[in-house]
Amino acid sequence: MSDISTSSSTPVQYTLIITGEEILSGKRIDRHIPFLNKTLYDLGLECLGCRVIGDSDSTLSELVKDALIKSDVVIVTGGLGPTLDDITREALSDATGIGMEENPQALKELQERFASMGRPMTDNNKRQALVPVQGRFFSNPNGTAPGLVFDLGNKLAVALPGPPRELEPMVLDAMAPFLMERFHLKKVFRSATLRFCCLGESNIDAVVREKLDAVPDLRVSSLSHLGTVELTLSLPDHGLEAEEALHRCVEVLRAEIGDYLYAEGQYTLEEIVGSLLKKKKETLAVAESCTGGLLGAAITSIPGSSDYFNGGVIAYTNTIKTECLDVDPDVITTHGAVSEECAAQMAAGACKSLNSDWGVAVTGIAGPGGGTGAKPVGTVCIAVASRKGAVEAKTWRFFGAREAIRRRSVVSALDQLRRILLNLPSINP
Repeated sequence: MSDISTSSSTPVQYTLIITGEEILSGKRIDRHIPFLNKTLYDLGLECLGCRVIGDSDSTLSELVKDALIKSDVVIVTGGLGPTLDDITREALSDATGIGMEENPQALKELQERFASMGRPMTDNNKRQALVPVQGRFFSNPNGTAPGLVFDLGNKLAVALPGPPRELEPMVLDAMAPFLMERFHLKKVFRSATLRFCCLGESNIDAVVREKLDAVPDLRVSSLSHLGTVELTLSLPDHGLEAEEALHRCVEVLRAEIGDYLYAEGQYTLEEIVGSLLKKKKETLAVAESCTGGLLGAAITSIPGSSDYFNGGVIAYTNTIKTECLDVDPDVITTHGAVSEECAAQMAAGACKSLNSDWGVAVTGIAGPGGGTGAKPVGTVCIAVASRKGAVEAKTWRFFGAREAIRRRSVVSALDQLRRILLNLPSINP
């Protein structure tokens, strides 16, 4: 794929500084860098570098000072809470030489936020109403910490809250429009995001290289999750011409691997399955063993899921499988709890016991122990049963650690149901 420059002039350049002990230690995967870089890249900004530091790193002020020498914008995430170890606002104030003061509007929004949560606002929370005397703040409807802009005239230092549920809407709704206006930017790329499941990133890449490599100036990026891949196609925004070219690219991929394409845009797999059930006015129940409630949690993460989700049974022991889901004990004795036969009866039992149109069951060996030569760790059986009696059961072999196996099981279970609802060909694991 050919790379392209966004402008003949020098683009606005920025540096990211991500704070967080959990990210630094590897306990949590960072989401900010790919999200911010993609969002700002589409606006024509150029990233000079990214740095990850601890929550209370005393060098933050010096890092910001150094970054401001070469960067037009320095963005720091996290550390905007009310406690003494939340040092970002003070560090940026020190680095820029811009003082802070309590802002009446920020304080009012903070008080309203606490009132809406039914919680008293303690004095230390008032720290979150401190904003730069030279700059502005971004309101935060999803949390208590506003975003802060320290304005040096020709350069900016921006502080954003750490939780993705707060940062991402703030970037899209407030920071991006502000930067576009401030630096007289226009969106220089037109993009299409495709979401695939149960197909490896390398398989998708092979199709893209074979079918789209000749498309001039096409930029392709992919982000792999457990069981899903997010693929973004971007072209210079030349209006209708770019829109039509992107549409042709999407149609090429749809023709080649469309069965694995579950959504375009920002929709999740659980949202797609939920919308299909809602459209059909049908209901769903789940029976889970190795996933221990993760499937039900994914389904109910969608607002309004009570319209189609009746409930689930976490049948972790064989006794629960037989007593609550009506699994025949002889099936477990003959075939084992991890078998297509057992999964099929679990799915049918969920349908019946929870009076649902569809039942989805997952039973497997997530590890690290419990595997055998015939059924190694990662063996997972998934079944989908309908109220009318039809059942589809499959055996999967997933690799990775326990959590990876469980997460991939959830994706595969949702996709198996999605394919049945859409009358798509099933996958051979």
